Amino acid sequence: MGQSRATLLGLAPLAVLLGLWQLATSGGWYTSVLLPAPIEVARVFATQWPALLHHVGASLTRVSVGIAMACATAIPLGLLIGRFKWLDEVTDWTIQIFRSLPGIALIPLAILFFGIGDKPAIILITLAAFWPLVVSTIFGVKSVERTLLKVARVARAGDLLVLRDILLPSALPSILTGLRLAAGAGWLTVVTAEMMAVKSGLGYYIMYAQTTFRAEEIIAGILTIGAIGLLFDQGIRMLRHRICRWQEGLVLES
Repeated sequence: MGQSRATLLGLAPLAVLLGLWQLATSGGWYTSVLLPAPIEVARVFATQWPALLHHVGASLTRVSVGIAMACATAIPLGLLIGRFKWLDEVTDWTIQIFRSLPGIALIPLAILFFGIGDKPAIILITLAAFWPLVVSTIFGVKSVERTLLKVARVARAGDLLVLRDILLPSALPSILTGLRLAAGAGWLTVVTAEMMAVKSGLGYYIMYAQTTFRAEEIIAGILTIGAIGLLFDQGIRMLRHRICRWQEGLVLES
């Protein structure tokens, strides 16, 4: 019952926006060349779904590879930085500077270094996902109860055991929250990169539709991007609830 209520509440604003969209098109507020009716966008999904699936697959492949690379590097680094104060002091300024750089500003440099194709897009996605993950991991490690570390120190546990059996499990909720942010950042970055660096994916689909003045295809691409972003977020949220059941009742639900 609770889940059904949450679903209905989540759909309510979308239904209002859909109604306003239909009202704007039927009332002639904008020409159909600029703002096609919802039925025209629905027709794109019905007739062009093979092409859309092809571009969705290309984007998802790049995002999956980029986020996997970010996880493989950011999480271990975040554990080490959070564990050792001297490493935190050495890297803090560097992290704060580079995580503030927008991905779109790095696209020209990525193209210069890696050319046109999947490689620059994947590198940009990795960088976009890396910073939220590493910052969230550091925060999670620093939030671990000091008592656990004191007990480990008394038991003469090695650094590897502390990282693996104490810090990683305790920081997992923060890491998964960082993964939600990383997935969103990676998804935004792939769409931007595909508009400039590759010839497939949803970003390319939208740009090509813009050059041919097909507003209904542009909107269909935008809606697809939003829907997949929602699925990413909901999937990671479900994973977090499943893995971090021990946290239930201790914190506010997110």
